[in-house]
Amino acid sequence: MFFVILFNKYIMEKNYLLSLVTRYTDIQLSFIDSTSFLILSKAKFSTTIFDLLNELFDKYENNISIVFSDKYTITVNYDLPKKKYNTLYTTGCFDIFHYGHLNILTRSKALCHKLIVGVSTDELILKEKGQSPVIPFEERVKIVESIRHVDFVVPQTNKNKQEAIDKYNIDAISVGDDWKGRYPETSCPVEYFSYTPSVSSTILKDLFSLNKS
Repeated sequence: MFFVILFNKYIMEKNYLLSLVTRYTDIQLSFIDSTSFLILSKAKFSTTIFDLLNELFDKYENNISIVFSDKYTITVNYDLPKKKYNTLYTTGCFDIFHYGHLNILTRSKALCHKLIVGVSTDELILKEKGQSPVIPFEERVKIVESIRHVDFVVPQTNKNKQEAIDKYNIDAISVGDDWKGRYPETSCPVEYFSYTPSVSSTILKDLFSLNKS
């Protein structure tokens, strides 16, 4: 029997570790306590084990270390780097996903351990912009969920940011710097990011004649 023990400082990573079970079908996962997990494999050094360790290194980069305790046991220590916030919230339509969207998600994640993204529903976009999005809500959610910087995706059904702060225990919000001086007052800090120049969903829609006159 081959053991991989993962020591984890943040409960939010449990969801990720549980997802390993669905992708590495010959591995069994059990909880040792609130901060450590045991992954069991039927083989000592199978390809699956190396694939698993490669994935862990890809995800956590230099924040994990591996110790070979004996020929049957590997201990993987995970030390999450200190970041400014634990949980940060950002929102958007994410219609016709482009580099500008990726840029703000990347910069947001750099400030926090857990990034929650609110994706505007079709109904909210129609109400706010007077026309429906090109990409339906369910598909936009799947696109945003596929970005590795994003931990959770939730529907944005209204523009009440304080409601989201209270519901998801948000420590900070990130928005574009065009909101400086006019962003609604909230109980948490607001981080302002400059927009990526020369790219937006509106520009792309106009380029492809997708905006209705």
